[in-house]
Amino acid sequence: MKLRELKNENGLLSGLIIPAEDFTELKESIKSGTAFFQYLDRLLSGQEIQDSISQPILPNGLTIAETNNITAIATERLYMDAFDKQIPMFYRDGRLKNPKEFIRANPDGSEDLVSYDIDKRDYTLVKKLVPPGKGYWSYLIPA
Repeated sequence: MKLRELKNENGLLSGLIIPAEDFTELKESIKSGTAFFQYLDRLLSGQEIQDSISQPILPNGLTIAETNNITAIATERLYMDAFDKQIPMFYRDGRLKNPKEFIRANPDGSEDLVSYDIDKRDYTLVKKLVPPGKGYWSYLIPA
């Protein structure tokens, strides 16, 4: 088996590189039933591995994908509640270049480009972007 040691700036061992072709030999030398043995077994059988590099666990105990999904659901609920009360919601996306501009998602499913004046604390309509029922968030409006 060909191993390559990785050492930090103090000369302490910080990792090992094991060529993939040596994994079978490595597995045979590890006690069966251990977590590392099971990892190698799954790896060698071609099963998908969810390791800490590809699926980091955040402080909330969830993966990034799970956290994003929960956030998306919460955002949809906020927009639905606002639209039910006839309150527009504001957001930004890749269409906007000016930091003072926002997209106003209206309760009828339309969208407007608006500019925010911080001194007046007021929005000014720049132009209509999409008609009623055609906006990004319009799927949240009951038919």
